[in-house]
Amino acid sequence: MIVRKSYLDKLTQYRDNDFIKVITGVRRSGKSSLLVLFKEYLLDQGVEEKQIIEINYEKFQFDDLKEGSSLHAFLNEKMVNEQRMYFLIDEVQEISEWAKVINSLRVSFNADIYVTGSNSRMFSGEHLTYLSGRYIEIKVLPLSFKEFLDFRGYDEQMAEAYFNEYLRIGSFPAVSLAGQQELVEAILSGLFDSIFTRDIILRGNIRDEGSFYKVAKFVFENIGNSTSANAIKNTMISSGHKITSDTVDNYLQLMCDAHMLYQCERYDIRGKERLKTNGKYYVVDTGLRNKLIGYRQGNLGHVIENIVFLQLLRLGYEVNVGKNMSYEVDFIAVKGVHRLYFQVSLSALDELTYEREINSLLKINDQYPKYLITMDKIDLSKDGILHVNLFDFLLEKVDF
Repeated sequence: MIVRKSYLDKLTQYRDNDFIKVITGVRRSGKSSLLVLFKEYLLDQGVEEKQIIEINYEKFQFDDLKEGSSLHAFLNEKMVNEQRMYFLIDEVQEISEWAKVINSLRVSFNADIYVTGSNSRMFSGEHLTYLSGRYIEIKVLPLSFKEFLDFRGYDEQMAEAYFNEYLRIGSFPAVSLAGQQELVEAILSGLFDSIFTRDIILRGNIRDEGSFYKVAKFVFENIGNSTSANAIKNTMISSGHKITSDTVDNYLQLMCDAHMLYQCERYDIRGKERLKTNGKYYVVDTGLRNKLIGYRQGNLGHVIENIVFLQLLRLGYEVNVGKNMSYEVDFIAVKGVHRLYFQVSLSALDELTYEREINSLLKINDQYPKYLITMDKIDLSKDGILHVNLFDFLLEKVDF
């Protein structure tokens, strides 16, 4: 099993503190494998096998442990004297009132608790009441481009030659480990059906699947474009499809809950406030996007923007779209007290394109670092704006 060091390091860093470790992310992004790797780490550190209790709610054998009382009884029987225990629970949202139950486990047992979940709605409503201030979230994404090269056994020195493959088949670990194209397509089809059908349509009680897929296709085709539920509704109506803004908003939220989509809200740089209108959406994986709308060579600029957005998330940044009067900045990335501004373009060798991208950054009146990311190999840095080649950024050769 290939180690995803950045995520494993987080788990080892948080080991044995008083917080519940909640690992979230889209289905099949590697959460279960991360628990396996963490178990191997614990065993290497001298923890005995009997101190580690694994429960995977995707396995039928654990179906009768979805109620708090039965889970408590099961774990109580597994406790070993006064020894520290480790509970590794996969797909925790299958437990009735999961947050209440997990918090009860926290106070009832001498145990370090790690859980995974595939739906961000886990943290809404009453769940926050039980877990507020008592958990650490580790957000797992599919493979970065650097990880993709590692999983495929590709030479990093030849990275550019494999970039189109990364965009075409996507970044899920199972896909990246598949050899034959037929197997890649089969895995992608299974992922698509599992996420769309199980995590979105069934969980969201969607009755009009045709309407939902039309909205999904529209959003996937328009990644990186400013939009809103109302704008999508108007577009659908003009094409002869009856739908309401509330229905569109529900579809978008369900896709975000399943970590299929990520909403990037707009932020007013001068007013220093978030704006609730005309944000952007980015898709978690280009392979799944291609499965829905087909693989296309066009719109590569917005696809690259999508890839940069996901990489910034992997690096631990909170990301928003920047609005500065009539100018727009692709990304404001914030981590603690650090703030970075990014413009992303396929190329900026054309003078008009270069001036447009640079001007959006130059209009920002503060001293935070500003970057232009393109596929160009010529250094286009100017007036304090630092140019970064896309592949240097994705291969993490640049320190931010």
